[in-house]
Amino acid sequence: MRRLFLVAAGLALCGCRTDPGRADRRGVDEGYLLGSADAVKQLYWAKQALEAPGGSGPEGRIEYYTWEDSGTTRDGRRLAPETVAVPIFIPAPAPSGAKSP
Repeated sequence: MRRLFLVAAGLALCGCRTDPGRADRRGVDEGYLLGSADAVKQLYWAKQALEAPGGSGPEGRIEYYTWEDSGTTRDGRRLAPETVAVPIFIPAPAPSGAKSP
């Protein structure tokens, strides 16, 4: 009984040990999530600006690089084959009289 009393008194006087780095880590994690969300928003609006009709975007055209994916992964699993298309922006050539930066 005396031992239980000593343990309870020790906890009452000293308290439980908490990890002070845990709060810092939570703040870092929240900052990372906010930063990645901001990067996604910036990418979204940049893409919207490039694809806006009649916008003053850069001169050029978009071509699609396509290929047929076999559906076999590196570890040998078989998946359904699919066609993959990647949009590639090809800028228009600069006029011959333009100066390079």
